[in-house]
Amino acid sequence: MPSPPLSPARAPTLAWYLCSQLIGVTLALAAAAWWTNVSGLDLRIAHALFNPALDDFPLHTNRLLEMLGHRLVLVLPIGVALAAVGVVAASFRVPAWRRWRGAALALAATCLAGQLLVNQLKHYTTLPRPYDLETLGGYTPYPLHWWTWVRARAGGALPSGHAGAGYSMLTLYFLGWSLGRPAWRWWGLALGVSAGVLFSVVRILQGAHFLSQTLWSAALLWFLAALFFMPLIATRHAGGRADAERPGPSGPSRLSRDQLSSTPGSHSENAGT
Repeated sequence: MPSPPLSPARAPTLAWYLCSQLIGVTLALAAAAWWTNVSGLDLRIAHALFNPALDDFPLHTNRLLEMLGHRLVLVLPIGVALAAVGVVAASFRVPAWRRWRGAALALAATCLAGQLLVNQLKHYTTLPRPYDLETLGGYTPYPLHWWTWVRARAGGALPSGHAGAGYSMLTLYFLGWSLGRPAWRWWGLALGVSAGVLFSVVRILQGAHFLSQTLWSAALLWFLAALFFMPLIATRHAGGRADAERPGPSGPSRLSRDQLSSTPGSHSENAGT
C-alpha cells in the first residue's frame, strides 16, 4: 500500500527548503567543483593517472570500464524514468497507486531533464576531456574561458553525462522524503551518491573527465531533483496548516469545534440550555 502524504507537521517550510536543499546544497557542490578546477586539483589528478611512456591513460580503452562505466550507465536514468512513467500510467487504473503519481512524475522529470541539460550544456563549455589536452597526449591547449557560443569550440565534457547518469539516482532521496518514508530517503541518498561517485571514478580513471566536471553534474542533478520535488515536499507545510486553520461554512474550523466539544463540562452545559 502506498504511504499517506507527508504530514504538515513533518514537512519543511518553503523558506527552509529553498535555502538548504534547493540553493544551499547546490551552491556547496558548485563551489567544490569550481575550487577543484581553479586550485589545479583537476590537472594534478589527471597527470597522476597519465602514463608518459604510453602517451595516454592506461585505462582509456579498458574493455570492462568501457562497457560498465561508459555504455551501460546511460541506461540507468532512462530506465528509471520509463519505470516512473509506467507507474503514472498504471495509477489511472490502480487506485492504490494514485498517491504515487506526483512523486513518479517528479522522478521521471528529473532523470529526463537532467540528461537533456547535461548533453546540451557540454556544447557551450570549453573545458575538454583530459585525454584531449595536448599536455596529456591530446591535441588541444587548455582553454582560457569556460563558455562559448560556438559549438565547434566546445570541449564536449562539462558537465559529465556519465556522472550525471549516476547522480540522477539522487532523486530517490527526494522520492522517499516526498512519500514520508525515511528509510527510503536515506538509502536513496546513499545509492545516489554511490552511483555518482562510482561512474565518476570510472570516467576519471579513463582520462575522459576531470573531477570538477563530475561535481558539476552532481550540482545540476541535485538542483533539478530538489526543484521538481519541491511542490511535493515543501509546499505541503503551508497547505496543510492553512487547511487546519481555515474556518468552515458555519464559522470555526472542525478542529476548533472538536476541541470545544471535548472541554470538561461542555456536555452538561449544552444539555442544560
